[in-house]
Amino acid sequence: MEKMEPIKKIEGSSKNIFVYNEPTANQAGSGVFEFTDYFSVFDWGRFLDDPIPGKSEAMSAVVGRYFELLNVAGIKSHYVGNEGAAKIKVGLVNVPTTYVNVNPGTVNYLLPIEIIFRIYTHPASSDLRKIKEGKRTYQELGYDQMPEPNKRLPRVKISYSTKLEETDRALSREEAMVLAGLNGSEMDKLEDLARKVCDIITDHSEKIGLIHYDGKIEIAKNGAGDFIVVDVLGTLDEDRFMMDAGGGNFVDVSKQFIRNWYVAQGWKKEVDAAKRIAEERNEKDWKKFCSPTPKMPEIINKLVSEMYLADAKDRAGVDLGPKYGIKLRSLSEIAKEIFRIQKNYLK
Repeated sequence: MEKMEPIKKIEGSSKNIFVYNEPTANQAGSGVFEFTDYFSVFDWGRFLDDPIPGKSEAMSAVVGRYFELLNVAGIKSHYVGNEGAAKIKVGLVNVPTTYVNVNPGTVNYLLPIEIIFRIYTHPASSDLRKIKEGKRTYQELGYDQMPEPNKRLPRVKISYSTKLEETDRALSREEAMVLAGLNGSEMDKLEDLARKVCDIITDHSEKIGLIHYDGKIEIAKNGAGDFIVVDVLGTLDEDRFMMDAGGGNFVDVSKQFIRNWYVAQGWKKEVDAAKRIAEERNEKDWKKFCSPTPKMPEIINKLVSEMYLADAKDRAGVDLGPKYGIKLRSLSEIAKEIFRIQKNYLK
């Protein structure tokens, strides 16, 4: 039987979406996520000069594993199954119009919000930065007490941001509810679902010593009006994890390690300055006020590649090492290497 061709391809910063059947008002469509070896930080888009070998297959393995764990827990999702080395089959829902509130009672649509959960307070947390800069108090951000870096919160904290806008914007619970077309009871169910998903990722990761600091998920309503988990979850791109590298030295074992390197090069300051200039001049293309992305050294690129591959082995049970000519170390060993690299290269 001849394989059906997709009717549309949508390119993202780290994955492509192939659409085979468009969703209708109350019926899911069908598609495939194709993960790539690219990444993005600081809203730049794909870093085309620095692909991470094996990242695509590693991400696909971890995503598939967590969707399977959701299924075991009785949590609905749009995951259909594996479609190859770096692909998964998914159901597709309608995407609302940007900047327009969804009408209550709508079904088969993506909630235009990201649900963010925080288990620990990461040293690079945006909340800590806002408090330090005096932009918000910890009470305004929904904390019962002043959050401390690397300290576990008394309870998983849920917050919201926009999903479809050009730049993510923090939302209050009320703003998220109105934008997503939900009522108070649905918001309670949404937060309960987010905490359940968060707990699954946290408990599973901690079995190998990977400490789950924070992350995000996306939720949709299916044709019956039930919440389902969509997009991807639990990956080193979506969430932040840290690991003990020995002697109580905790290091980032996630995409945050990549961010840290660009911060250390001073490029993050350039990005922030470029965005301010563009805002002052009322221009959308802030990149023209910023120098190109610095080239990642080979030693960093190789370590990041092994980090993703080892994650797939340790958390999903998929050993991609032989395919990429690597005898994979454990993530705990890689954490020690990250600590050494950061001491030598990031200071």
